[in-house]
Amino acid sequence: MALTEVKRAEGAAISLFERIARHPLAQAERLAEAMQVRSVRAGETVFHQDEPHPYVYVIERGLVKLTYLRANGEEWIKSFAIEGRFFASLSALVPAGRASFSAIAVEESRLERIPFVTLQALADTDLGWSRMIRSALMMLAERKERRERQFLTLDPEERYRALLVEEPEVVARVPQKDLAGYLGITPVGLSRIAKRVRAEADTRLNPG
Repeated sequence: MALTEVKRAEGAAISLFERIARHPLAQAERLAEAMQVRSVRAGETVFHQDEPHPYVYVIERGLVKLTYLRANGEEWIKSFAIEGRFFASLSALVPAGRASFSAIAVEESRLERIPFVTLQALADTDLGWSRMIRSALMMLAERKERRERQFLTLDPEERYRALLVEEPEVVARVPQKDLAGYLGITPVGLSRIAKRVRAEADTRLNPG
């Protein structure tokens, strides 16, 4: 797994954080100096569940799945992250914390890794960074809440239809086995649902 330092102030992370903040952020060079780039092969683990890992990742290129692993090795996929998104285990960011899930590359990926202590230091000295981090944490919380609501209140077909609307690129890129796991159904069940949804779309486009 290649690991190199980023020495520039512009990059996926800084661009993303400035979009979240909705304005340029001061002292961006401090972030660039602390940032590292990880090139990860498909199937490779970015970090493991239950290990100390106080870092925030921004995806420059690729696709990563975030997954809980049961004691028997079975996985439960909580979410996916693609280009232009960030992810972190919040439980690993607190002092002496450990990651509550694993992160595994679905595709060959290039990730920018930022020590959370650097973000904390920027937030302690700059109001813009402080507000950006608060907004970013709210984004993570909203994603988690939306995922919980859909899983608890929608049936598998409704969850699939919602995902098609909200994240069509994820549906197109994620392997069927992983997509089925995320929706809580078997690959065969997903295939049937996808076929039915495609048939409905074809009927709307070609009513005759």
